[in-house]
This record gives sequence, C-alpha cells and structure tokens, in this order.
Amino acid sequence: MPNIQREISDRRETTLHIAAAASPEDFVKNLLNTLNSEDLTVVNNAQNTVLVYAAVSGNVKIAKVILERNEGLANLVSGISPLYMAALSGHSQMAEFLYSKTAHVVHEWVENEEEKIFITCVKNDIYGVALKMLADERNLAKARWRQEVLRVLARKPYAFYRASRSGMLRRLMSLIGISWLNLEQENSTQSQANKLLKECLQYYKDVTNFNDFPEIPEALFAAIEVGNVEFLVKLIRFDFSLLWEEKNDKRIFHIAVEKRYENIFNLFYELGPIKDLIADKIDGGGNNMLHLVARMAPQEKLNAISGAALQMQRELLWFKEVERVVSPTFKEMKNNEEETPYALFEKSHETLRKEGEKWMRNTANSSMVVATLIGSIMFSGQPTDELKLNPNLLLVYSISSAIVLFCSSTSLIMFLSILTSRYSYDDFLVSLPIKLIIGVTSLFISIAAMMVAFCASFSSKYHNYHGFPLIVALLVVFTFVPVLFVLLKYRLLVDIVQSTGFRFQPHQRVLFEEVSNAPLCGGCLPSHRSHAPRNAASV
Repeated sequence: MPNIQREISDRRETTLHIAAAASPEDFVKNLLNTLNSEDLTVVNNAQNTVLVYAAVSGNVKIAKVILERNEGLANLVSGISPLYMAALSGHSQMAEFLYSKTAHVVHEWVENEEEKIFITCVKNDIYGVALKMLADERNLAKARWRQEVLRVLARKPYAFYRASRSGMLRRLMSLIGISWLNLEQENSTQSQANKLLKECLQYYKDVTNFNDFPEIPEALFAAIEVGNVEFLVKLIRFDFSLLWEEKNDKRIFHIAVEKRYENIFNLFYELGPIKDLIADKIDGGGNNMLHLVARMAPQEKLNAISGAALQMQRELLWFKEVERVVSPTFKEMKNNEEETPYALFEKSHETLRKEGEKWMRNTANSSMVVATLIGSIMFSGQPTDELKLNPNLLLVYSISSAIVLFCSSTSLIMFLSILTSRYSYDDFLVSLPIKLIIGVTSLFISIAAMMVAFCASFSSKYHNYHGFPLIVALLVVFTFVPVLFVLLKYRLLVDIVQSTGFRFQPHQRVLFEEVSNAPLCGGCLPSHRSHAPRNAASV
C-alpha cells in the first residue's frame, strides 16, 4: 500500500479522507493521480469512504473528481451514505449532485435509508432533492414520513414567505416589468416548499374524516404556534372545515389572539358571517376570546416593541380589536374565576401600565431638554452683517429660524402635556401616542431647520474664504452628529405610527384570494365537515 494510504488518525482516516474534507480540489486531484480506483474504496473505522468526507465539505468539484475516478463510490454504502451526509450538512448543491448519481439505486439501500434522507432534506430546506425523490418514488407519499414532513414544514415560516409581500420596492419593480430581477423564481426555496406541501396534501384529497389522520390538525396548530400564516392559509384552502378544529378547547383564532399573531388574526376578517360562530367558543376555564386577549402577551412579543408605553398601547389595541369583533355579551361574561375580561386585563397589565408611565415621562423629559436648547439657541441668535447683505440667504435664515421656534415650542407643549397626563389605560391607546408623535416629529423638524439656518449663516460669512470648500466638507461631516439623534428616535416614531394606525388593517385578501365565494361554501360550516372531498390543487 502506498504511504499516502496509511492511516493517520485514531479513526483510521487516510490523507485522502482529510484532504477531501478540507483541501482545494487541485490538491485532491494530485493525490488521486497517485492512486488507482480501488484505493478510493478505503473506509475509516465508521465504514465511511472518501466521498462521504467530500459530501461534508460541500465542495461539488471535489466530489466530481472523485467520482470520475470511481463512479461506484456514489452507490457504495458501507457506513453513512454520501447523499445523507450532504443533506445532513445542509449542502443543497452537493445533495442535488449526489442524488443525480444515486437516484436509480436509492430504493435498494438499507431499510428506512430513503425515508431518512427525505426527512433530512426537508429539515435542512433542500426541497429540490425532496421533490425529485417524491417524483421518482410515488409510494413515498403513503409512507410513515408524511406526519414528520407536515410537522417540519409547519414550523418553517420562512419557507413559505410570500415573494409578493416581500416589500413595496419589489412589488413596484414587478408592476413596471423589470423582469431581470426575477421576483418570482420558480426554483426558489419558497416555491419548492409550496410544491412539496402540495404534493404531500395530495395524499389526503379524498379523506373525509381527519380523526384517522391527526397529522393534519397537528400541523395546523404547530403552524399557529410559530406564526406560519402561509402554511396555515394553504391548509385552510385545502379544507375549510379545519377552521373548526380545536386544541385544548381553543380554535385557531383563539390561539392567534393568545400568541398575538396579527397576521393570522387578520385572516379572521375574511371569513364573513361564520367568523361570529368561530369566535363564540368558550374554553374549559370559562374564558372567551376576550378573556384570552386580556392576559399579558408572550414576553418575546413584548420585547419586539420599543418601550413599555408602546407595549401597553399594543396590548390595548389587541383588546379593543377583539372586543370589536366578538359578541357584546362577552364583555361582561365572567370566567370560572369570576373575572370579566376588563377586570382580567387591568389585573394582568397594571405593572406594565406603571412601567409605561415611567418610560413616557423619561422620554418626555429628555426630549424637552433638547427642544428647550434648540429654541434658546435660535431665539438668542441674530443675523450677522454679512447675512444682511445677501437677501436670499437672509430669507432662508429667517424662515428656518421661524420654523425652529414654532416646532420647538410645539414639541415643548406636547411633552409638557405628556408629563401632566393621568396615565389611565385609555390614555395609552391614542392620547399619549399622538402627543408623542407630534412632539417627536416637531423636534425632528426643528433640528433640521436649525441646521439649515446655521448653514445659511455660515455660508454668508465664509463663502469668500479661500479654504471654503474644505470647510464645507468638514461641515457636512459634523452635521451628522445632531442627525444621530434623529436616527435614534426614528425607529420609535415608526413604531408609534404603525401601532396606532396600521396594526389590524389587512391590505389584501389572502385566505380566499384563489377561491371565489369561499366564505359561503357549505364546507365552512361545522355541520358539513367531513363530507366534501378536498382538492389540493387549489392550495
């Protein structure tokens, strides 16, 4: 045996094993030139060949070089199969390449090997290989893995993200016909995930009773737990009777309210008259939908919101929105603990209300200091003699100064009004956020106007100076210092505006956009469930 084939580790690995996993393809080629095809079948103590190590690296070029010397390695499975290792490592291109070399013999491998590879591909988002395996072996759709596949896909919200909703700019580009961006790529991960789900659901198209197939309801509620609205929409399109499925005495929209998934709750508005029937569910603790929203939101949802005051506002928005859509009798209904929704809300949110009051006061105090300083600077400033000699710059300076004084005064009044507020629950809903929006916006404008006034005054005095261009460049750099304040507060302003006006306003039909008159279909009513066969093609 050549020296290069000596075992160099406790795992009986050779130089070629290590090189295939970590070295450039040129180095591997040079090693292969010293070996014959039979030498490539050497395995380590886990019975893995050199191709398995190449699969771990994800370097397709190395795998091609190895298979050029010995094509049989792709089908030689003494330990872990190279295809499984590529899928396990998440290397989609390597998995695609190896499957093209092994597709004709995969079914001949050890028991459950094909199923294991398929599930691993789905878990690691290698949907292209999974779809090919499904197309090559239709019996897979009836195998044991279908439950796991649905469960895995249900917990992958990003796999079903809709390209059509990925941003205003992308939609605008699509409308004006910029095809080179390829906004709707058929080979994208999202498209492949959709195709895979559709293929899986084909197995259930003639099922009339889900009691024998609990994986569908399980996948439904798994999707709700992680906010996978796209997966949820596809299941409901597949069978509208899933709207009536329950888990722990709660239907899907009850859980959406409890978990604070507004994108799922927005589907509620598309249900037409049947939404009243769905919302009427009472759980085992006597809690209606309004009781569920009266409890504190999950902490991870609150952490995504800027400041305790806006967290309090978001909770109030949720409560008011649910209150608007449920039966009026729910408002005074008591649960098993003799608590009305209003009483439960106040009990659950008192600590957050106090934290919101403290946050709002601190924000108002710090912003008032800035507004006072800006107003004082501009009020005490006077136009220079040079400025008076330039009517245009004088006009700019005067208008900017007036804007600064007006906006800083407005900001001071708003923040003072915040400090003197009662800080009741209702104040956090509209009054305090609106005052904060006006105060922060006025402060932004006053800062911008102050910089314009300063630039006008500076230009009038030094425009004839021989180093003026350099000074202007430095001035631009230092201008960004006050702009930092604007950037720090920008996210806050956006959060306030979004929370106040756009939280529960679905912009397009999602649930029934491909199904005409779906809310009125018989399959939507609980008395008709398990009678109408589904058609997965509409998913």
